[in-house]
Amino acid sequence: MAKMPKEVMEMFNDPSASKVLGTIDDKGVLNVAPIGTLRAISEETIVFAEVYGGKTKRNLEQTKKAAAVAFKYPPPAGYQIKGTFVGWQTSGPLFDQMDKRMKEILKTGIKRVGTIKVEEVYSMGMPEPGKKIV
Repeated sequence: MAKMPKEVMEMFNDPSASKVLGTIDDKGVLNVAPIGTLRAISEETIVFAEVYGGKTKRNLEQTKKAAAVAFKYPPPAGYQIKGTFVGWQTSGPLFDQMDKRMKEILKTGIKRVGTIKVEEVYSMGMPEPGKKIV
């Protein structure tokens, strides 16, 4: 597994950064969804709170493949992570923490927390957008 540099973790943990999660189903159909709850919990792991279910959930369970992006303007800065879906958590400290936060922000609880192991990290900002970092 790859380890995210500090600046990548900071971007994923920045509440003002936009975040998107891309998945693919078993027929090769892509899906992209805004997921503001994406967070880096370690150098090798990102997580997100799943509220609605649907295509993202099904795709992760089918193919285990994910790509996540966190970015901000100005200046254009951001990072893309490619990884493998590990599974869902429906209880425990991480679930409780994210559930509490969503209840405060959206006034609704979460269904589960998804965990993704980081395999590759790319720059999306200047001076070298698209450059593989790790």
